[in-house]
Amino acid sequence: MRYLKVTAQDRSANNRADTLLLHFFEENSGAEDTLIHRAYALDITADGKVDFQAGDVNNDGKENIKDERLLKSFANAFVQLNWFNPGATGQRYMKVYAQDFYADGTPDTVRLHLYEGTPMEQRTLASWHAAYDLDNDSKLEWNIHHDINQDGVIDAVDDRLVATLAETFLKFQWK
Repeated sequence: MRYLKVTAQDRSANNRADTLLLHFFEENSGAEDTLIHRAYALDITADGKVDFQAGDVNNDGKENIKDERLLKSFANAFVQLNWFNPGATGQRYMKVYAQDFYADGTPDTVRLHLYEGTPMEQRTLASWHAAYDLDNDSKLEWNIHHDINQDGVIDAVDDRLVATLAETFLKFQWK
């Protein structure tokens, strides 16, 4: 299985995520997972929007404007989650992966799991969210979400964030 591990950090100590690290992994049974490639995004101006991003996020072997747009869309949604680490630590992170229950080569579920704690054996699943393609038409029509942005309210904002993160992840072609 392939998955994306996203870690947000507050390196400017302003109580906001300003650095996003995206690590694309290949899971290995019985061994440590293999880091295939990475990307990052920065909110330099502390306005909640990404100012700079770099990395080949669509897995086509090139870093170009398409990657920049995808990464910016994903990162701008992620910084709204309020799920970040103080400084350069990595206790909090999100694991994103797709599943293909129909076994037809197209993912029908995207899972977003928010974790806290390291090492891996001591981590805790803090919350989970998922988006589903109910009719196998390659479009995510429905999602299950809780308070993904940690604002104390489960609302349309949470729904939109889950949808944006899941849909953008599928465009990364990391399944």
